[in-house]
Amino acid sequence: MHLSLHKKAYKSVLLIANGHQEYRDDLINISEQVLYIDPYAQEDNYLESLSGFKEFLNFNKVSSRTNIIYGSGLEDKLEIREYLDNNFPVVGNPFLKFHFLSNIYNLDKKLFLDEITLPELSEEYHYKFISKKYNSSGGIGVGNNHESVDGYFQKYIPGITYSISFIAESNECKILGYNQLFTVKDNSKYPFLHSGAMTIDENDLKIKFPQKWLNTFVNSYKISGFCSIDFKIFDNKIFLLDFNPRLSSSYKLYKKKYNNLMYNHLGISSEYTIINNDNFAYIIFYAKEDIIIDESIKYIKGMSDMPRIGEMIKKDSPIFTINIQANKKYNLIDELKIRINSVMKIIDCYNTQLDYE
Repeated sequence: MHLSLHKKAYKSVLLIANGHQEYRDDLINISEQVLYIDPYAQEDNYLESLSGFKEFLNFNKVSSRTNIIYGSGLEDKLEIREYLDNNFPVVGNPFLKFHFLSNIYNLDKKLFLDEITLPELSEEYHYKFISKKYNSSGGIGVGNNHESVDGYFQKYIPGITYSISFIAESNECKILGYNQLFTVKDNSKYPFLHSGAMTIDENDLKIKFPQKWLNTFVNSYKISGFCSIDFKIFDNKIFLLDFNPRLSSSYKLYKKKYNNLMYNHLGISSEYTIINNDNFAYIIFYAKEDIIIDESIKYIKGMSDMPRIGEMIKKDSPIFTINIQANKKYNLIDELKIRINSVMKIIDCYNTQLDYE
């Protein structure tokens, strides 16, 4: 299904996402009006409270017919999530369902197989476990806190962290691809902070998600739209770490690989056309200390979510993302290392953990 270039699917959408550019660029082709809230890119944090959020809606004359498209930013904002569910059409999965499914321990145990399982839980701190918050995103709230408030302790699974990206539609799903995830180096406060990803060949994995299992999973919870599952492979098993029933950063990896991926996420089209077989990666750079962006940032190529000259970026906050493309995996890895080193010469930022023991 293809829409006329002169007739857009939506009159108005409100995008809520930390790192909005990749989504907004695609939504401009689909909606007559695209509003967005991105606390990392806007001076005012409109998600700080429900009253502040309503002020944004009133100032921009957002009608109750505006479609809400969600990426991130509302993990600990229950009041705003409930307000959106009750007053606006939410595209994809409603926030009540999103909140429930984001806690993987809410998933029906009957869905799991011998080779697909969850990491062990503990009520108390143990050196083999990591602390996680129920409402967290991108590795924030994951660490080594001995007392976990509004959270839990999960057994640490060693090895590379992967994700699978797919579009859920009706009773089945379309697998877009597998990815290897990266974290920052040497961040004592957020040791598992998400710092990027790259596409990998499914043959690089010892175990893959059975299509039948994914279809059953999607059907059981009536999930729709772009989703991703973070996991590790250990002891010949897949350990699920996180389920993201929403737009997530791995969308960046596939928007150039598939034609009109946002159309698929929104349910406007069920056609999937691969337009590029290259390998893709992105790296998110975080400030090591409070920094003020100067003109030197103009020498960095391939950026998205670029900050303004003169803007102050707080310690541990994202500065920008670089996007990388190569025809071979080994070329992609080489280019990743080159680009990371070049950025670190210009900006005081954290390094990225590309290799795992």
